[in-house]
Amino acid sequence: MKKTITGIFMSCFLLNVHAQNQLDIFRYSNQNISGSARTLGLSGAWGAVGADLSAAAFNPAGLGLYRRNDLMGALSVTSTLSKTEYSNNLMSDSRTVFNIPNLGVAFNWLNQYKGRDQQVGVVSLTGAIGMNRVNDFQSNIIYSGNNSNTSIANYFAKQANGTDTSDINSIYYDNEPFAQAWRAILIDNPSSPNKFKSIFEAMGDSLYTVRQGQSIQNRGRVNEWYIGGGMNISNLVYLGASLVFEDVKFSREKSYNESVISATHTDSFYKSMNMNEHLISSGFGVGGKFGIIIRPLDFFRFGFSYQTPVRIRFLDSVTNSLSMNYNNGWTPVYYPGYSEYTRYQIVTPSRFGASAAFILGKLAVIAADFEMVDYREGRLQGTKDFNFDYSIRNSNNKAIYDVGRNYKIGAEIAVDFVRVRVGYAMLGSPYNTNVISKADGMKHLISAGFGWVYEGAYFFDFAVSDRIGKDILTPYEGNTLSATHTSHKLNFVIGGGYRF
Repeated sequence: MKKTITGIFMSCFLLNVHAQNQLDIFRYSNQNISGSARTLGLSGAWGAVGADLSAAAFNPAGLGLYRRNDLMGALSVTSTLSKTEYSNNLMSDSRTVFNIPNLGVAFNWLNQYKGRDQQVGVVSLTGAIGMNRVNDFQSNIIYSGNNSNTSIANYFAKQANGTDTSDINSIYYDNEPFAQAWRAILIDNPSSPNKFKSIFEAMGDSLYTVRQGQSIQNRGRVNEWYIGGGMNISNLVYLGASLVFEDVKFSREKSYNESVISATHTDSFYKSMNMNEHLISSGFGVGGKFGIIIRPLDFFRFGFSYQTPVRIRFLDSVTNSLSMNYNNGWTPVYYPGYSEYTRYQIVTPSRFGASAAFILGKLAVIAADFEMVDYREGRLQGTKDFNFDYSIRNSNNKAIYDVGRNYKIGAEIAVDFVRVRVGYAMLGSPYNTNVISKADGMKHLISAGFGWVYEGAYFFDFAVSDRIGKDILTPYEGNTLSATHTSHKLNFVIGGGYRF
């Protein structure tokens, strides 16, 4: 695995209040495969199948394939298992939550003349309103291990360089981790008021070992509310569009701890330290989706979709704190007693999709989808009241990420009133190959499910999926070791509805 600049993009430690970076851009640009239980059973290979409210997320032209009104919803239980290896030490944690991945209603109008459906021109129109959950951030991560001759103090010294100690002592820096580290003498400036060293470097100690550990608790989701419509033209061309509103909630609790195992100047060094970050982030954005499906043959159809960039306006609240333990019994604690707020915007990249499906009467569906997202297009922007310069962080985003390509395939077989479904998705790596190889950066999703239809109107669906992936985590920029994080996201979805 390539790790040339992993510290830049996967660094997990606490930064200052303007800590938004490429990780935030990617978090809100990435999307899970979710929606109804039926679409999840096929691993999201639904772009050309249509007639399901998840079509508003995959390809709104699928709304044009409705022939009846539809009321549907789903409930899910998602369990995330995290295993993280750091310095040959493996630790695991898990998180299980309940959520609503899909709900909505569609109203269909059939163009009829003398009791018969029209076959030429506008055959039908469909309007829909609802919600699809396109991402969730539920996870618990924990890891620890021994590391030699490097400390979080090195990172703080680098952050502090160029800032005069008279400024660091001011109230403005109360919530800055590097300022808290200086006040606790984790870093020092023995020769210049704006040149800093870790306490190890200041004492000339290059032979030391510390125990490093971190825990991360992520919470939140992205719900995509939509108002959309579809049109059936001559049972040949289906057009669709939707206005989407992304409602984002994200929170994170981070804790980093470091304890000295051995050092040359044991009487002069601290015993241990602990840093905590409490982040609450909320955002709201607006975008659009457009799609087309063409059915040249009764049993075959193909389609294309496009999602515009979504501009999401965020408000973040951040509180950082630090506590220390020294050998002489001194235990300073630095907590600002307030949260700092930042407003900013993230513009997510556009998304392009292509899909095809074979509909073998009422017997089977075989579908395949392709999706392409250029994550380099994502960017941070300031606001009028917080006009921060994000140019360097946007440049990092372009250097670290690349074009992500996702491939999905699924099948459904009908036996009387029962439907059996299977699916597989290969979620391509979003990273530049100079950072992480394509093989290491990709994720895989497998799924299965079944459905039951009663009297052609009531339906019940169940699906289960497992998404497997790997990431590289670095506790702070410049650390000589990285943690390998492997996750399994197991998702159980129960859904149903009524067509009338």
